[in-house]
Amino acid sequence: MRAEPIVIAQLTDTHISLGDHGPGEAYWAENGRRLRTAIRSLNSETERPAVVVGTGDLVECGQQSAYDIFLEIAADLQIPFWPIPGNHDSVKRLRDAFPSIPWEEGHGSWVQSVPESDVTVIGFDTTKSGQSGGYVDAERLDWLADRIAESDGPTVVAMHHPPFRTGIDWMDALGFDGLESLQQVLTVHPVTRVIAGHFHRPIASQIGATPATIGIATAPHVALDLSNAAVPAIINDPIGYQLHCVTNDPTPMVITHTRYIDRASVAQPIQLNLG
Repeated sequence: MRAEPIVIAQLTDTHISLGDHGPGEAYWAENGRRLRTAIRSLNSETERPAVVVGTGDLVECGQQSAYDIFLEIAADLQIPFWPIPGNHDSVKRLRDAFPSIPWEEGHGSWVQSVPESDVTVIGFDTTKSGQSGGYVDAERLDWLADRIAESDGPTVVAMHHPPFRTGIDWMDALGFDGLESLQQVLTVHPVTRVIAGHFHRPIASQIGATPATIGIATAPHVALDLSNAAVPAIINDPIGYQLHCVTNDPTPMVITHTRYIDRASVAQPIQLNLG
């Protein structure tokens, strides 16, 4: 294994759309431009990520034409891209769009080893057709537990729906069937990190000994309102992606950095005075 960290980039909730979503469409109209901006930034990272994991909702309505647009934009990405489905995706069309991914039979899960490392990424499908909230059943949970048990190095589990409630009530209310059972699996079988999407904004928590984070989206964000009276709202916060640095010295851990790519200035060198 390389001495320096392995960098796994997380791109989430790109929501490529066809411009036909009615009120509020202005928030979604620039998602293609935002994705192009993210890809240019990923390609220019000084420490090139080994892979980019897409944690769901690549497109807005699961339409083939939207996947065609996504693939046209993503053709400029110079890094392997490993996606999992979100609730806005079509699992079948996503699988068809990325035939090189070793998809698990029957759903959108997979296991892959990060090149030149002992890092394993498990893509875990938490979607159910026609349902906005998360979904896992006993079969998927058994599969996840077995895949975790087979990994003998740092292990990252990527899923769309986060395995915890966030306190943003109207989003939490979409539900997650089987959440407590998933939390039990991750408690009994801890991994190095869980990364998720769905909420469009960076959030961190922990399940047992397993840290779990939600990635920052390139699409407009869910507004941060932790009050009981919060109403559904989105906001044009700065967008970006996350860089997960996986180390194994002396023990496996993940250090996560957020890259802001819209309304962010170019880095300016400074004179460092250590006196």
